[in-house]
Amino acid sequence: MIATETFRPLVLAQAKARKVEPRLIVVKHPIGGLNAQELAERIETATKGLTEATGT
Repeated sequence: MIATETFRPLVLAQAKARKVEPRLIVVKHPIGGLNAQELAERIETATKGLTEATGT
């Protein structure tokens, strides 16, 4: 799951309530309303997290 840092506590609380361990990639908040460079930074962070999580 990809979430912004603002929603990380909510994701973790919901996961705990459901007794699951989330595989979480956290990016800076917000995602909406960004310019191209800012969005590219979020995408780069998410891609790096996904690559590390999958070992590829």
